[in-house]
Amino acid sequence: MKRKILYTVMVAVSILLTACGSNSKKDPIPPPPPPPGGYVFANFTSELNIDEYKTYPIRFQLTKNGLVVPDAIVSMKVPDKSIGSINTYTVTTDANGKGAFTYTPPAVFPDKREKLYVVFTDGNITLQKAVTLTFDLNTDIPTDGRATTLSITYLTSECDASRGIIGHYAIHAVDRFSRVPVVDIPVRVSLVNGITLINNEKVQKGKGSIFYENPSEVTSTIDFADGSADFSQAGVKEGDNLIIFPSQGRTDASYIGGWDIKSVSDILTLGEQYTNLVQDNTLTYMIGNEKRLLGGENGAAGRLATAHVEPNYTTDNNGYVYFDIVFDPILAGHTVTVEAHGNEDGRRIGVAMKTGLRLEGDSFTAPDTEVPNAGGLVKARIPITINPTCVGNQPLIDVPLSPGSFHAEPGKNCQIDHGESDFHTDGYGTVVIAVNTDGNTTATENCTIKWDGDISSLLYEY
Repeated sequence: MKRKILYTVMVAVSILLTACGSNSKKDPIPPPPPPPGGYVFANFTSELNIDEYKTYPIRFQLTKNGLVVPDAIVSMKVPDKSIGSINTYTVTTDANGKGAFTYTPPAVFPDKREKLYVVFTDGNITLQKAVTLTFDLNTDIPTDGRATTLSITYLTSECDASRGIIGHYAIHAVDRFSRVPVVDIPVRVSLVNGITLINNEKVQKGKGSIFYENPSEVTSTIDFADGSADFSQAGVKEGDNLIIFPSQGRTDASYIGGWDIKSVSDILTLGEQYTNLVQDNTLTYMIGNEKRLLGGENGAAGRLATAHVEPNYTTDNNGYVYFDIVFDPILAGHTVTVEAHGNEDGRRIGVAMKTGLRLEGDSFTAPDTEVPNAGGLVKARIPITINPTCVGNQPLIDVPLSPGSFHAEPGKNCQIDHGESDFHTDGYGTVVIAVNTDGNTTATENCTIKWDGDISSLLYEY
């Protein structure tokens, strides 16, 4: 009897305790905290599905207590640059409180979801809202939107009395479908004016090798070697430019173009790091810098002449960047090698080309020169002169000319002998033209050598 009474009391106490710890109604969910200061991001792009290489808008509208907030500065926070880039990190809301950022995905898509943050602060409160990025590259979309090819085009030139001659050039970037890229790419430009001779050659054909020092590391040092040359013995210096040309079977854009030389031994250590470099060998290359010594043969004093590029740019909405080559007037007509290369999130593309430094108009002259019609071979030295409008005349030193740009009159009695002539100007700017004369002085006592050429008659030096 006592045991039954005790059990009844225990059950009653248990029921009372249970009742004290709960309500007959379900516990209410606490309301969300009010927005700080009454500010809210409305009409917000909270998620982006990144499925192709293009730009993506992130839109928002800033309100306070239901009213739009114009002229407010709103920021974008990107936790890690490896998840992409933003066109600008601050925007100002318009009259309707609206604003937008433009997001560009990285070259290599992350393998997980990432977040960006849109932030507003008025000095007292901070409002922050996340944009979730989901990466899923759709390989069926027929564009990658990123530059894969660069090209260089000469536009025009002008003469500046204080700076020298200025050649204007354009670089055009396109994607693999020859479309304008949607992703801007920073472009660097350099040139080689004075060539460092490697084994007495201006250009090494099929000798160079570019490679990662440690291929297993993405950030590994990039080196360049030539088994037939010791660069330190050839006079290559830190700060010189290495330019790799496209050649037969060797056209990958990841190594073509210019490289800064950071250290020199029998192997060159190069500047910059890339994630997509294709290692290759038997590459055509050139090494040099912006300065060149012209003339200096047979005891004559040489002239140091400089050509340099300015400046570096980022491609515009049409995929173009523009640059200038500024050079000493005496270099007009000479050949330089110019290159451009771009780097977007570790993806490198480059281009290299030979170009003649130009003047516009009738900028090169040679006097008509008479030789006696004495019968047999007669030679004459003819000076070729650069005539820029802004500076005094200059000799055209060390430039090959087209043999077809010279002729002798009257042709019946006087014929140019190409084999005995030297159409390459010397350290004084003169060529040697040989004329076969028939000696018929009744027809003509003299033969007249004429140059019909212009800048199109100047040939590449190498």
